[in-house]
Amino acid sequence: MPSDSTAGGTSNKSAATPFNDFASLATTKVEEVVSIVRDRTVTPVLRAVRFAIFGLLAASVGVLLAILLAVGAVRLLDDYLFHWRVWASYLIVGGIFSGLGLFLSRMRHPRS
Repeated sequence: MPSDSTAGGTSNKSAATPFNDFASLATTKVEEVVSIVRDRTVTPVLRAVRFAIFGLLAASVGVLLAILLAVGAVRLLDDYLFHWRVWASYLIVGGIFSGLGLFLSRMRHPRS
């Protein structure tokens, strides 16, 4: 008796039906479009948000360190150099910050 592959339920389905081919093609195209849209919209926004967050974090840490440095400098100068004449410590630290600000201001607008 000849064996029929469809009778035993083991039919050869290597040839795809047009509907299955259309479904897989449509799914592939939708995935490609979604990937392109995500790469062009979400990725730049994600980079900008990361830059903003890390920039704010770095600025916060920088401001905190500047404040701690100023307070520590005033305390060290007051205790060890000027012996409880805090106005002299403020004068020195204020002069340093003023000089630094003037230098940075000159660097911002160079003479042409």
